[in-house]
Amino acid sequence: MRRLSLISPALNAVGQELPSSPHGCTEGSCYPATGNLLIGRAVNLTATSTCGLNGPEQYCIVSHLQELDKCFECDSRRPYHSLRHRNSHRIENVIYLSDRSGELTWWQSSSGKEDVSLRLNLEAEFHFTHLIMKFKTFRPAAMIIERSADFGRTWRPYRYFASNCTRTFPGVPAKGLHHINDVICEERYSDIEPSTNGEVIFKVLDPSIPVRDPYSLEIQELLRITNLRINFTKLNTLGDDLLDRRTDVLQKYYYAIYELVVRGSCFCYGHASECAPVPGVSTRESGMIHGRCVCKHNTEGLNCERCKDFHKDLPWRPAEAENPHTCKECNCNGHSNQCHFDMAVYLATGNVSGGVCDNCLHNTVGRNCEMCQPFYYQDPNRDVRDPQVCLLCDCDPVGSLDGGVCDSHTDLDMGMIAGQCRCKANVKGIRCDDCKVGYYGLSQNDPQGCQPCNCDPRGIIRMGDPCDQISGDCSCKRYVSGRYCDQCLPEYWGLSNDQFGCRPCECDFGGALNNRCMMESGQCDCRRHLIGRQCSEVQPGYFCAPLDYYKYEAEDAKHSPGLVVTWTGPGFARVKDGAGLVFTIDNIPHAMEYHIMLRYEPEVCDSAVHGRQCPVHGGSAFAASLILKVKTLNNCFRVSTLILIPKYTELPGFQGSGLQAEQNREDMVRYMCLDFFMITPMPLLAEMCSKLICSISSIIHDGALACQCDPQGSLSSECNRVGGQCRCKPNVMGRRCDQCAPGTYGFGVSGCTACNCHPDGSSSHQCDPLTGQCSCRQGAIGRQCSDCQPGQWGFPSCKRCQCNGHADLCAPQTGECRAGRDNAAGHQCERCKNGFYGNPVLGSGEHCQPCQCPGNPGSNHFNGHSCHSDYSANLIICNCNQGYTGSRCDQCAPGYYGNPEQPGGQCLPCQCNNNIDPNDPESCDRRTGQCLRCLYHTHGQFCSECEPGYHGDAIAQECRRCTCVTAGTLQSACHDGLCHCDPESGACPCRENVRGRVCDQCAPNHWNFGEERGCEPCDCDPQNSLGTHCNMFTGQCHCRPGFGGKTCTECEQFYWGDPQVACRECNCHVHGSNLRVCDRTTGQCDCQEGKAGQRCDECARGFTGAFPNCVRCHQCFQLWDDIICQLKRDLDHIHFTAQRILESGVMPGVGDARIRELEEKLKQVKDLIGSGRNESIHHLIGQAIDDLRYPNNTFGYTILYLLLLFTLFVFLHLLILLFICKVHLHLTDSLSFLHTDVSMFEMFKSHCNYFKNNE
Repeated sequence: MRRLSLISPALNAVGQELPSSPHGCTEGSCYPATGNLLIGRAVNLTATSTCGLNGPEQYCIVSHLQELDKCFECDSRRPYHSLRHRNSHRIENVIYLSDRSGELTWWQSSSGKEDVSLRLNLEAEFHFTHLIMKFKTFRPAAMIIERSADFGRTWRPYRYFASNCTRTFPGVPAKGLHHINDVICEERYSDIEPSTNGEVIFKVLDPSIPVRDPYSLEIQELLRITNLRINFTKLNTLGDDLLDRRTDVLQKYYYAIYELVVRGSCFCYGHASECAPVPGVSTRESGMIHGRCVCKHNTEGLNCERCKDFHKDLPWRPAEAENPHTCKECNCNGHSNQCHFDMAVYLATGNVSGGVCDNCLHNTVGRNCEMCQPFYYQDPNRDVRDPQVCLLCDCDPVGSLDGGVCDSHTDLDMGMIAGQCRCKANVKGIRCDDCKVGYYGLSQNDPQGCQPCNCDPRGIIRMGDPCDQISGDCSCKRYVSGRYCDQCLPEYWGLSNDQFGCRPCECDFGGALNNRCMMESGQCDCRRHLIGRQCSEVQPGYFCAPLDYYKYEAEDAKHSPGLVVTWTGPGFARVKDGAGLVFTIDNIPHAMEYHIMLRYEPEVCDSAVHGRQCPVHGGSAFAASLILKVKTLNNCFRVSTLILIPKYTELPGFQGSGLQAEQNREDMVRYMCLDFFMITPMPLLAEMCSKLICSISSIIHDGALACQCDPQGSLSSECNRVGGQCRCKPNVMGRRCDQCAPGTYGFGVSGCTACNCHPDGSSSHQCDPLTGQCSCRQGAIGRQCSDCQPGQWGFPSCKRCQCNGHADLCAPQTGECRAGRDNAAGHQCERCKNGFYGNPVLGSGEHCQPCQCPGNPGSNHFNGHSCHSDYSANLIICNCNQGYTGSRCDQCAPGYYGNPEQPGGQCLPCQCNNNIDPNDPESCDRRTGQCLRCLYHTHGQFCSECEPGYHGDAIAQECRRCTCVTAGTLQSACHDGLCHCDPESGACPCRENVRGRVCDQCAPNHWNFGEERGCEPCDCDPQNSLGTHCNMFTGQCHCRPGFGGKTCTECEQFYWGDPQVACRECNCHVHGSNLRVCDRTTGQCDCQEGKAGQRCDECARGFTGAFPNCVRCHQCFQLWDDIICQLKRDLDHIHFTAQRILESGVMPGVGDARIRELEEKLKQVKDLIGSGRNESIHHLIGQAIDDLRYPNNTFGYTILYLLLLFTLFVFLHLLILLFICKVHLHLTDSLSFLHTDVSMFEMFKSHCNYFKNNE
């Protein structure tokens, strides 16, 4: 029985990626055999149409027309048997080309039926590489090859075949493959020729597209199948079926296949070298490819697609040639026999281990069962694999975390000690059964274990526990209270860390309502308008009343009836002996006892007034009667004031035997606070007295009193803290600054004004308090009585005014005449006014006459300010106003223009912006005002512009010469060496791409300054330059390292390459190159003689030795070098032609005759090598070269290659032969798909190995 032998390029492509290790499966990948998947699976192969299944059917043939029998019978009711059932053509006949006797067998469909399917159902997943179909009749005109990877549930097409793809399968691309998984339609296997023995070959992996990763998902989806289906959709006919539809015409059209080869293998990812039957499959036919891998490397599964149980420490991977990727056993330390792989764990360990143990025993947990489970800890004295390594924790569950979990192992870096209990945050102790210091109430329900004492650290005693561990009560300092020692005792404040915890409030006994204060701030409860923490300060705008605050003036008292009292003016009441005064007291705010004090001044010594105490109730009115008696008759008292002094010893703060009251009484006596008010004038009050008196006043008045400073008479709304005296304006008096002082008047916002009555003209120093009018003596007038009568001057002598009869009044101090008449002027009216002339002195006989300049004074034609008589010329000479000239001021002065001769005409300044000479009569036109002689390089009607060639501010006389650079300025703007510029800014008109105010530089990114057309663009290469700018004069761009040329578009010296890609350093060897420069395109250094290589760092061809000491070879080298070079050119030509065959896949002319020819010529080569006849070898080489002239003779390339190899063996040095052998091995790999039997080359390879070993 003969088998069809064909090595599929697709299979070879896969084989190159999956080499089997020479050591079997122990040190690398291994693979099971590849074969025909149909063998042993006849029952799994079905066809939708088979001739003769239901009875004999007749069919005919179109070939062998010379035969008499052209029609035959098909009877497939029984399986084929070479003796009994030779006409049976069931589908299983395609598995083998012939039966055991060598007779051809085939499958055949019913005649005339076009839509027929062949289907192979596999029991497992296989890798399918290629398909070969050999037809007995015409090949189908159209068919589809499909695959399923899910046991027939879904199907996907491999390839479409049709004689006309566009018409038969519209929408399916008919072009060549671009990607390995493209689905296309082919036309080369659907022609009507040949009529028999036609083949269809389909390769899953096209050899023209390289496969980089055979395990990629894309490749696996192409190769993996569970079912294969071939759909024949159209018969190839001779066309007679279209003309005649009789049955006998269609009997010669059917599908018939001699042999079907479904090439594939049981794929095991390199983890198995053999496969076994899948469970349930009992067939054991020889050559059958089974579907279950016999896995190695600790893998399992039908395809070895996973690691065995408990061998999952590393991720499953396909085996490689040098690495089997054996699945590694999990490390569970003897506490488990189950595990799984976790990719996250694997990545976290740096791709070292990814196994995670499952169901750990002996109270262990962890990825490797290397830790104890909660509530257990690792015994440090036992090995981690010991079943008793984990011991139970001994922790109080009430005070421990997580119900009594302890440290599972010892790790000093993490502070862990095996068996150590982890207490709750507020618990301590070896077993976590005590509260920490500062905590109390151990409880299982408390997540912290114990509650914090919450004692305020400022208020507790430092020694011992801050609180009771059962009740939580805190131990407080002396002046601290509260459960948490966070409050001060009454009349204390300021909880702090000092010894007693809090400080006394020390509230002012008068300014505060009591001695309690705010615990945080110590602020006392103040009376009205008192401020400060202790209420001892007075609010601004308020004051404390002094002890003598309640005063009653004697002038306001009522005199006793029947007694005569004489008024003595403000300040005192003069009271005669025996007379009485009645004082009304109605403003006492506080009921208490007061001392009565009288301020008086006796006119006779040895008089006395005795005071007495009287209780006074607040809110009531009293009348205090005072009878004055003296020892001497007819004498008088001058009484000033009655004063009530409060009896302070009755007030709080002075009463009782307390320390503070006793101290206050002592201070009043020690600092003589009461005596200050008994003395006139009153001395400065002591600070301690001020404090005590302010406290007394606060009690009496329930706070401080408002200053009530008079807004007109005072400088501020605030007053003295004690006494309440406001700050008065000048000449103002009174506590409230509400009255004028004696000798002043006019109380107002500025205070009071002194009367200043003239001592010679007034009879008193006092004046009217409202008007300030003094009382004048006879002959004096004025408010101050300091002026003379009208017509007189010089008080107090008062002389008559002297005014030459031209005035009646004069200035009272200087005597200068006022309100003069007759156009006279001067101190005594002794001259004429301006604009008049004459002599007004009394008795001269002349009068003041008006000046004619040219009109009269006061008219709109008077252009002068005065005039004088020129008696010698008998003329009146006018003194002209500015801008006028002439004896009568009837002309315009230089620098002025107008028509002053006419009434109303004026001379106005010429509007030349101060750019003319005002003394030059010709500087401007005197009639029109046009500027004629402009100065300072100005011009224009008003000299308001800079003349051409100048710029600046003509108004400010700052016209400067233009400084344009001629080389950069437009030629049209320059004449006679002078360039014009903008008259205001001075900017020059620049040439194209020239910049700068004076056109002195190229614009950014331009160069070639000075050219007539302006500056040119730099055009720097944007990738190779450091920027877009360049040198202004040379245009050289600033290039990046390695780049050069003016625009950086070249590689600089000592660099080479494509500047658009990269420039690389020449790096020429200093001892092998000339000047260390290289070709800027190729990078080839300029080598010295005898040196070669890209960098000139090796000896050149024809030289020998150790670089750089290169010595010329023997002269015989040149003779052999020519021969070797010719051989190299021939080999290059062979390689080029072979490469074209690889790319096109075309291998025409291959048949049995060519194979026999190859075998004959190979035999000749072997004989010639054995005989050593060189002339025959040359003859054979020449014959092979002749064969090369025919482009379709692919075998000629192979023959020539072999002959060249062995010719070199005879003639060349062994070292050269070794090099050629290496080239041979490379080309063998490239052309291997041309050979159907690689055993032919084993002999040649052995020769190469011989050369290599004997080099």
